Amino acid sequence: MDLKLQNDIELWWGTPVFALAWPEAVGLNAELKAVILDRRAQSPGLVKSNLGGWHSSDDMLTWSSPAVATLKKWILEGLRKATQRTGKGQGYSGGVQITCWANINGPGHANDMHNHPQSAWSGVYYVDVGTPVDVEKKSGFIHFQDPRAGAGMCQDPFGKFGKGREFNPLNGQMLFFPSWLLHGVRAYQGEGERISVAFNVALLDLM
Repeated sequence: MDLKLQNDIELWWGTPVFALAWPEAVGLNAELKAVILDRRAQSPGLVKSNLGGWHSSDDMLTWSSPAVATLKKWILEGLRKATQRTGKGQGYSGGVQITCWANINGPGHANDMHNHPQSAWSGVYYVDVGTPVDVEKKSGFIHFQDPRAGAGMCQDPFGKFGKGREFNPLNGQMLFFPSWLLHGVRAYQGEGERISVAFNVALLDLM
């Protein structure tokens, strides 16, 4: 019997996380920041996974703003890229529902581990990651939990199994990942505030 794995390696059970960069983000981010700060001045916000900070209602895509309309287009483009890559070029042409909200974290604020049920993809767009901090402190890093139950019980000389992954975001980056993947945000330790926009994408034709 040919086991195929002869002098080679295959990566099984991979979990895709896409990091997309938008070169046109500088101008858009300034507009989004103004819109989000204005909305915070009008609303006390919600408490969900956020440990401190401000979490808007999840109707951000209804806010009257050209910048928000552009962000929606970028989310749809990110969805197209993600589904094409995971579908080996097939993509997805059905209807979608996007739920979107803004987050503002000040010093010491973080987000607890969580995921997003009843969705296909989730993501974050980074408007302003705040002031730089020594990367060893992981200020504002988004971290993903290793989804393989018991992976940390394996002997691993490199200490990688079960440890999860950390990502240090930049302004104008957008992350896309499966909605079931547990994730959280490390406490922000810089000055001022950091602003991001989180979103869920549901595929309506599969529901």
